[in-house]
Amino acid sequence: MSLRRLLCAAASRRPPPVRCRRGSPLHTAPAACSDRSAPVFSRALAFGDRIALVDQHGHHTYKDLYHHSLRLSRELCRLLGCAGGDLQEERVSFMCSNDVSYVVAQWASWMSGGVAVPLYRKHPQAELEYVIRDSRSAVVLAGREYVELLGPVVGRLGVPLLPLPPTVYGAAAEAPGEWRVPEQNWRDRGAMIIYTSGTTGRPKGVLSTHDNIRAMVLGLVHKWAWTKDDVILHSLPLHHVHGVVNKLLCPLWVGATCVMLPEFSAELVWEKLLSSEAPRINVFMAVPTIYAKLMDYHDKHFTQPHVQDFVRAVCEEKIRFRGDPAARCGGTHCLRKPQEGGLSLRAPRGRK
Repeated sequence: MSLRRLLCAAASRRPPPVRCRRGSPLHTAPAACSDRSAPVFSRALAFGDRIALVDQHGHHTYKDLYHHSLRLSRELCRLLGCAGGDLQEERVSFMCSNDVSYVVAQWASWMSGGVAVPLYRKHPQAELEYVIRDSRSAVVLAGREYVELLGPVVGRLGVPLLPLPPTVYGAAAEAPGEWRVPEQNWRDRGAMIIYTSGTTGRPKGVLSTHDNIRAMVLGLVHKWAWTKDDVILHSLPLHHVHGVVNKLLCPLWVGATCVMLPEFSAELVWEKLLSSEAPRINVFMAVPTIYAKLMDYHDKHFTQPHVQDFVRAVCEEKIRFRGDPAARCGGTHCLRKPQEGGLSLRAPRGRK
């Protein structure tokens, strides 16, 4: 339902959607690998046909993500002449949109034994070239919309460019024959290099091992009580830890669903938060700038008292968790303190 229709429903004083059911206890599906530090993809087949991602291309199951990633890992190894299927921590830079292609590129990098280096589409070519060169990337993966952008960059560096196949974006995936992920001791292997913002000099690459990432994910899963029944709305960039670990790897670790927007839009976020269409959003987190924009949109467009009541009622009933530790108000996660007036997305008592 569009935002306009939702507000029309509010204007007619139609009751808000019924509260969604409480989530079940934390789902702990067994990993496919005995190594406790194995990456998130090792858990995917245990979730099978559950919906992992919803994006502008459609719905994608955990099994789809796994098989698409496995096929891409095979292509990576072929391109780099690695018959054994282990790139031995060669760096794999990739630029993808906020959709299924990002997860496939990330997982394929890990499945092939590489270190994932996410690139940001809004960075100038000079900075992209710096990151690829500084990380000593052996290959660059590109979503179909970024092949033209990255072509001149990799040409100057002499690094091969591997475009993602169109099948990644929609077709159901099949297992790629006999190709398998080699058994690894994942614990101390490099997993991802995230570059700093560069406010005090050139951006610096920060390496995280698979054990580092697992520790972050498990800590957040425990503190935020993630379950397989959660549905998170994702609208953050995917070259920082918040967008990658907090909002993407956490839900994928427990078998939850991630609804991904191509980029942040205050109108679209409000539409998704208020919608009753499945899968229904019940987790949202962002950064202070985004909350400010959501408040501005609320104040400009949700001006009638009964509309504000409708918005408040829907959010209080639906949203299990929303916030960012950096944006806390009075000890709880909210958009605005009640005494300031307007909308407050404060979590109900007894709920995260």
